[in-house]
This record gives sequence, C-alpha cells and structure tokens, in this order.
Amino acid sequence: MGKLITSIASCITLCCSLLAATTAFSQNAELAQGAKYVALGSSFAAGPGVATQLGACGRSDHNYPHLVAAELGLALTDVSCSGATIPNIVNSTQRDAAPQIDAVSRDTALVTVTIGGNDIRFTSSTFACAGKAPVENCTANLDQAAISEALAQLPAQLTAMLDAIHAKAPQAILVLVAYPRVFPADAINCRELELSSNDTVYLAALGQKLENAFVSVTADQRSLIADAYVLANGHGPCATSESWINGAQAANTGIRFHPTAEGHKEMARIVLAALGNNSQ
Repeated sequence: MGKLITSIASCITLCCSLLAATTAFSQNAELAQGAKYVALGSSFAAGPGVATQLGACGRSDHNYPHLVAAELGLALTDVSCSGATIPNIVNSTQRDAAPQIDAVSRDTALVTVTIGGNDIRFTSSTFACAGKAPVENCTANLDQAAISEALAQLPAQLTAMLDAIHAKAPQAILVLVAYPRVFPADAINCRELELSSNDTVYLAALGQKLENAFVSVTADQRSLIADAYVLANGHGPCATSESWINGAQAANTGIRFHPTAEGHKEMARIVLAALGNNSQ
C-alpha cells in the first residue's frame, strides 16, 4: 500500500508539473532560432565526467544545456560549474569567475538552472558516507542541524534567485531543472549506492526534500519546472533498464552519484518537454 501511495503521489506531482509548464510556456513568446540561452547551475548541470570536458568546472559539451541549445538552435552561454551554490549564481564569485547571473541580460530568451544540492550538502554528504556500509552511523556524524537549517532556508533562497533572474531578463523563459533521483524507491536494496540502511534512509529523504523545494517554488507558474526527479524514477543506479545516474562507482560516463551521458540526454528531453517542444 505504501508503494502504491508513493506512486500515486509521484504521478500527481508529475501531472501538476507538466500542467504548470504548459500554462507558463503559453504565456511566453516562442523561442526563435539564434535566441540567447544562458545555463546556470552546479555539477548536475555542468556534466563532470561526460565527454568532452570544457575547462575546470567539469562542464561538458554534451551536458543537457548544450543538447537543448543544439535541438532548438539557440546561442548558448553555459556558466554552470561543479560545486556551485545559490550565492555563486546570485552574488558570489567561484574560482575567480563572476557570479553566474552576470551572464544573463535583458535580451536573454531562455534560462535553465539546476542548483541547491550543494547548499544543503546533499552530494557531499552522499560522498562522505558511500562505501562505509555496514557502518550505520555515518550520517549521524554529519552536522544535521546545519543541514536542516539550510533546508529551511532553501525555498526562500531559490525564490530570491528566480526573482533576481527575472529582474535581469524580464522576458526570458526560466526553467528550474530538478535533480534526477539518485535514490530509488527501494534504495535500501540498491547495492550500487554502497550505503548502510540508515544512511540510505537519511540521504533519500534529503533528496526528496530538495525535490519538494523545487516543486514549491515553481508552483506560481512564473517559472517552469523540468522535473527530472519524477521522471528518473526507475532509471537510478540500480536500474534494470538504462541508468540515468551513477551510484558509488561511475559507469563509463559521468562521476559517482551524478548523471551519466544518457542522463543528460534525458534531462534535455525533459527540458524540451517543459518548453512544449515536440521535435525531441
């Protein structure tokens, strides 16, 4: 019964996300060939380990922003960077690079952004505890109070970031691209994660809370959501079909606990679907 309720909830979330995307997109002008597209975000946007790498940020020329730009014929400026946080987008430098929002201008037609996981220490906590099974207390040794506080602040931080992007590019279509689901519904049984049961439960809940924040801040339909979290269900590290995301050991592409090359292809398709594009 629990799995059935979870499945129904996921379907409801997906339907609401797609409805919001369709409604919001209809209020914006169609993207023209050659229009300016700016990609913002952390490693889940940048594509570390996916060929071919461009510079020091783990940015790939086959990450989802590049695939979306190629499909729609857009002029891409990709400033996504591994390790980025929301302040690195809004007002803080990273690796001597200006805040990512500086790439956005009034003539920007499309902005995509995947951010927030580093702000709540989601990936770093997963890295810290992977491979330590059957030790049951790794996540108990994390600063869970600080993580909880970061989670509490995340929706407001995301909203302020979206407002700042809208202010710089009032006519742009803004798409918040959710993190693909790292922890499947039966994550405790997924050996590819190399986590103890207790750590799996904690980190899976953290990933769900990150997703919840994305859904909540796009509910007003001023921004679209490309919900890779929902659609990646069944394509995690222990997927029997094509996996979109690595476990504790990287496959041939990507790095551990991050999207594979196939994952970036699917994320691009999800963005295109949110934009109402039928050519993918």
